[in-house]
Amino acid sequence: MTARGAHLVGGIALPDNREAMTAAAQVLGPRLRAIPDGETGARNQWIGWQIANLLGNPGFSMAEQPKMAPSVEEESYAAMPQLTMTDEAQIVPATLGYSAAAIESYDVFRALREEGVIPAGVRFQVSLPTPFAVVVAWGALGQMERLFGLYKAALFEELRTIVGAIPAADLLIQWDIAVEIGVLEHAFAVDESLSDYGRIIAEISACVEEVRRLSPDGEEPVELALHLCYGDYHHRHFKVPEDLRLLTTIANDAYRQSPYELVHMPVDRDAGRNPEYFAPLRDLTDKVDLALGLIDYENDPAVIDLLVSNADRVGRSYAVATECGMARVGERGEAVTVEDLLLQHARVSEDL
Repeated sequence: MTARGAHLVGGIALPDNREAMTAAAQVLGPRLRAIPDGETGARNQWIGWQIANLLGNPGFSMAEQPKMAPSVEEESYAAMPQLTMTDEAQIVPATLGYSAAAIESYDVFRALREEGVIPAGVRFQVSLPTPFAVVVAWGALGQMERLFGLYKAALFEELRTIVGAIPAADLLIQWDIAVEIGVLEHAFAVDESLSDYGRIIAEISACVEEVRRLSPDGEEPVELALHLCYGDYHHRHFKVPEDLRLLTTIANDAYRQSPYELVHMPVDRDAGRNPEYFAPLRDLTDKVDLALGLIDYENDPAVIDLLVSNADRVGRSYAVATECGMARVGERGEAVTVEDLLLQHARVSEDL
């Protein structure tokens, strides 16, 4: 089986959105369902930039002591910052930064499409963290539920701005789901009210439903994707999954509550060498398209070919991707470029 298409998770380690989208389109144009803006600049550390943005709001400050993870395999995730709030804390509209970034980048996307750089039919991808991700990653223990209400309202208001400014037929919204998996794998400290599996699935579904609710009636709808992740700090997971069983369960349960179009899952470069890593995908609903993180960050074609071969054994179509974004290539000390990784996507996939 040959992989059909390529999926770019979000980050691209290039100077700005024009360079990021141009590079991706030139190598992968006919393979892309959607193209992200590269999450360049302040956004290159995923939700890291939200700390400064929240601190710019009334009533937020940093706690002296970090949160300590209850159980984590990668020490980079062992201690997380804590943002504390006063009773008067609030989030001023549009201060999270996501809507401004999306609208500015969409203008560049549209210009590149008019120039013929981005093919017609390729959507503009906006990757957003779930409210759960930011709240559990940066919120102080004992204050997460209150922060959740504030942050969810603020993020959904920015989502409203994005959906109102970008034509639905041009837009794919991807919800990034990593901290939820960390909670389920006991790798993040969390308030008890947010630790329940049913609550986690309900909040993922709420994100999907909010996009559906905001989409204009009678028009081609916004497409929706879920990016499931085991963490990518220094290209290391907070826990190395033995297989894709948990992610398949999450994908199915989320779909049953609120349908979406695409799910992306990571493939660990070591665990994925065992064909059984992929076996749970046989239970994945056939109602969603699949993207798999088979493109090795170390740019090793032998590893990529083995992972692709093992994925093919499942017997379903998929797009190729990296495990997470490409905002921080070379973090393992390897000599690799964005172009190297884009070319690997092209090498092992065919056009859509």
